[in-house]
Amino acid sequence: MARQIAILLFQIVLAVGLGISGIRIASLVNGEATFAPTGLAANTELLWTTAPVRVGPRSQTYERIPIPPDLYPLKMHADQRLRVISSSRFTFKGEEFRLAGVEEIERNRVCTGPDGRRYACGLNAFKALQNLLRGRYLECREMGEEGSAARSVECRINGQDVRALLQ
Repeated sequence: MARQIAILLFQIVLAVGLGISGIRIASLVNGEATFAPTGLAANTELLWTTAPVRVGPRSQTYERIPIPPDLYPLKMHADQRLRVISSSRFTFKGEEFRLAGVEEIERNRVCTGPDGRRYACGLNAFKALQNLLRGRYLECREMGEEGSAARSVECRINGQDVRALLQ
Protein backbone atom coordinates (compact mmCIF):
# COMPACT_ATOMS: atom_id res chain seq x y z
CA MET A 1 0.00 0.00 0.00
CA ALA A 2 2.78 2.42 0.91
CA ARG A 3 4.57 1.54 -2.33
CA GLN A 4 1.47 2.40 -4.40
CA ILE A 5 1.14 5.84 -2.69
CA ALA A 6 4.82 6.56 -3.35
CA ILE A 7 4.44 5.63 -7.04
CA LEU A 8 1.32 7.86 -7.31
CA LEU A 9 3.11 10.84 -5.71
CA PHE A 10 6.11 10.31 -8.02
CA GLN A 11 3.83 10.34 -11.07
CA ILE A 12 2.12 13.58 -9.91
CA VAL A 13 5.48 15.33 -9.35
CA LEU A 14 6.71 14.09 -12.72
CA ALA A 15 3.59 15.37 -14.54
CA VAL A 16 3.80 18.81 -12.88
CA GLY A 17 7.52 19.08 -13.60
CA LEU A 18 7.05 18.18 -17.26
CA GLY A 19 4.23 20.73 -17.55
CA ILE A 20 6.34 23.54 -16.11
CA SER A 21 9.31 22.56 -18.29
CA GLY A 22 7.12 22.62 -21.39
CA ILE A 23 5.81 26.12 -20.58
CA ARG A 24 9.34 27.37 -19.94
CA ILE A 25 10.63 25.93 -23.26
CA ALA A 26 7.68 27.44 -25.15
CA SER A 27 8.37 30.89 -23.69
CA LEU A 28 12.07 30.64 -24.64
CA VAL A 29 11.13 29.73 -28.20
CA ASN A 30 8.77 32.73 -28.44
CA GLY A 31 11.46 35.12 -27.13
CA GLU A 32 9.72 36.01 -23.89
CA ALA A 33 12.41 34.64 -21.64
CA THR A 34 13.03 37.91 -19.80
CA PHE A 35 10.39 40.26 -18.46
CA ALA A 36 10.27 43.55 -20.34
CA PRO A 37 7.35 45.88 -19.75
CA THR A 38 5.60 46.60 -23.01
CA GLY A 39 4.47 50.10 -23.87
CA LEU A 40 6.92 51.81 -21.49
CA ALA A 41 10.13 53.58 -22.41
CA ALA A 42 13.39 52.00 -21.27
CA ASN A 43 14.13 54.92 -18.93
CA THR A 44 10.72 54.86 -17.23
CA GLU A 45 10.85 54.51 -13.46
CA LEU A 46 8.99 51.67 -11.84
CA LEU A 47 5.28 52.31 -11.50
CA TRP A 48 4.93 50.47 -8.18
CA THR A 49 7.29 51.00 -5.28
CA THR A 50 7.58 49.84 -1.71
CA ALA A 51 8.71 53.25 -0.46
CA PRO A 52 6.96 56.65 -0.70
CA VAL A 53 7.87 58.67 -3.79
CA ARG A 54 7.56 62.45 -4.03
CA VAL A 55 5.44 63.45 -7.02
CA GLY A 56 5.82 66.91 -8.55
CA PRO A 57 2.46 68.10 -9.95
CA ARG A 58 4.21 70.60 -12.23
CA SER A 59 6.22 67.85 -13.91
CA GLN A 60 3.12 65.81 -14.74
CA THR A 61 1.64 66.19 -18.19
CA TYR A 62 -1.92 65.20 -17.33
CA GLU A 63 -4.80 67.24 -18.69
CA ARG A 64 -6.07 69.63 -16.02
CA ILE A 65 -9.85 69.87 -15.91
CA PRO A 66 -11.07 73.29 -14.74
CA ILE A 67 -13.02 73.41 -11.50
CA PRO A 68 -16.70 74.07 -12.22
CA PRO A 69 -18.10 77.30 -10.77
CA ASP A 70 -19.73 77.09 -7.34
CA LEU A 71 -23.50 77.42 -7.75
CA TYR A 72 -23.88 78.54 -4.13
CA PRO A 73 -20.96 80.94 -3.51
CA LEU A 74 -22.28 82.55 -0.29
CA LYS A 75 -21.21 80.37 2.65
CA MET A 76 -22.56 81.10 6.13
CA HIS A 77 -22.38 79.27 9.43
CA ALA A 78 -25.46 80.01 11.52
CA ASP A 79 -23.67 80.87 14.73
CA GLN A 80 -23.93 84.04 16.84
CA ARG A 81 -23.36 86.23 13.76
CA LEU A 82 -26.57 84.99 12.09
CA ARG A 83 -29.80 86.43 13.50
CA VAL A 84 -33.29 85.59 12.26
CA ILE A 85 -35.46 88.72 11.86
CA SER A 86 -38.72 87.27 10.54
CA SER A 87 -40.18 84.18 8.86
CA SER A 88 -38.20 84.86 5.67
CA ARG A 89 -35.38 87.28 6.59
CA PHE A 90 -32.13 87.01 8.51
CA THR A 91 -28.92 88.99 8.97
CA PHE A 92 -25.38 87.71 8.77
CA LYS A 93 -22.40 89.91 9.68
CA GLY A 94 -24.64 92.97 9.54
CA GLU A 95 -26.00 92.25 6.05
CA GLU A 96 -29.69 91.47 5.56
CA PHE A 97 -30.89 88.55 3.44
CA ARG A 98 -34.40 87.53 2.33
CA LEU A 99 -35.20 83.93 1.38
CA ALA A 100 -36.63 83.95 -2.15
CA GLY A 101 -39.94 82.12 -2.43
CA VAL A 102 -40.70 82.17 1.31
CA GLU A 103 -43.79 84.10 2.37
CA GLU A 104 -43.23 86.92 4.84
CA ILE A 105 -45.52 86.44 7.85
CA GLU A 106 -45.68 89.10 10.55
CA ARG A 107 -44.44 87.78 13.86
CA ASN A 108 -47.56 88.88 15.78
CA ARG A 109 -50.04 87.42 13.25
CA VAL A 110 -52.73 85.11 14.64
CA CYS A 111 -54.34 82.52 12.35
CA THR A 112 -57.42 80.33 12.64
CA GLY A 113 -57.08 76.61 11.99
CA PRO A 114 -59.59 74.40 10.14
CA ASP A 115 -61.08 73.38 13.50
CA GLY A 116 -61.70 77.03 14.46
CA ARG A 117 -58.86 77.26 16.98
CA ARG A 118 -56.62 80.29 16.95
CA TYR A 119 -52.83 79.91 17.01
CA ALA A 120 -49.76 82.13 16.70
CA CYS A 121 -48.85 81.31 13.07
CA GLY A 122 -46.48 84.31 12.79
CA LEU A 123 -44.46 83.27 15.82
CA ASN A 124 -44.52 79.63 14.65
CA ALA A 125 -43.12 80.61 11.23
CA PHE A 126 -40.42 82.77 12.85
CA LYS A 127 -39.39 79.99 15.24
CA ALA A 128 -39.44 77.40 12.43
CA LEU A 129 -36.84 79.37 10.46
CA GLN A 130 -34.81 80.12 13.58
CA ASN A 131 -34.74 76.44 14.61
CA LEU A 132 -33.94 75.30 11.07
CA LEU A 133 -30.93 77.62 10.70
CA ARG A 134 -29.51 77.37 14.24
CA GLY A 135 -25.98 75.95 14.15
CA ARG A 136 -26.23 74.88 10.51
CA TYR A 137 -23.96 75.57 7.55
CA LEU A 138 -25.80 77.51 4.81
CA GLU A 139 -24.87 77.71 1.15
CA CYS A 140 -26.68 80.50 -0.67
CA ARG A 141 -26.83 82.20 -4.04
CA GLU A 142 -28.26 85.56 -4.97
CA MET A 143 -31.46 85.54 -6.96
CA GLY A 144 -31.14 89.10 -8.25
CA GLU A 145 -34.69 90.11 -7.33
CA GLU A 146 -35.12 93.82 -6.74
CA GLY A 147 -37.54 95.62 -4.45
CA SER A 148 -36.09 95.65 -0.93
CA ALA A 149 -32.92 96.53 0.92
CA ALA A 150 -32.37 92.84 1.75
CA ARG A 151 -30.50 90.66 -0.72
CA SER A 152 -32.79 87.99 -2.14
CA VAL A 153 -31.14 84.57 -1.80
CA GLU A 154 -31.88 80.91 -2.35
CA CYS A 155 -30.21 78.73 0.28
CA ARG A 156 -29.63 75.08 1.02
CA ILE A 157 -28.56 73.07 4.04
CA ASN A 158 -26.74 69.77 3.41
CA GLY A 159 -27.82 69.95 -0.23
CA GLN A 160 -31.52 70.42 0.59
CA ASP A 161 -33.43 73.58 -0.31
CA VAL A 162 -34.41 75.61 2.78
CA ARG A 163 -37.85 76.33 1.29
CA ALA A 164 -38.57 72.60 1.09
CA LEU A 165 -37.37 72.10 4.67
CA LEU A 166 -39.71 74.82 5.95
CA GLN A 167 -42.86 73.20 4.53
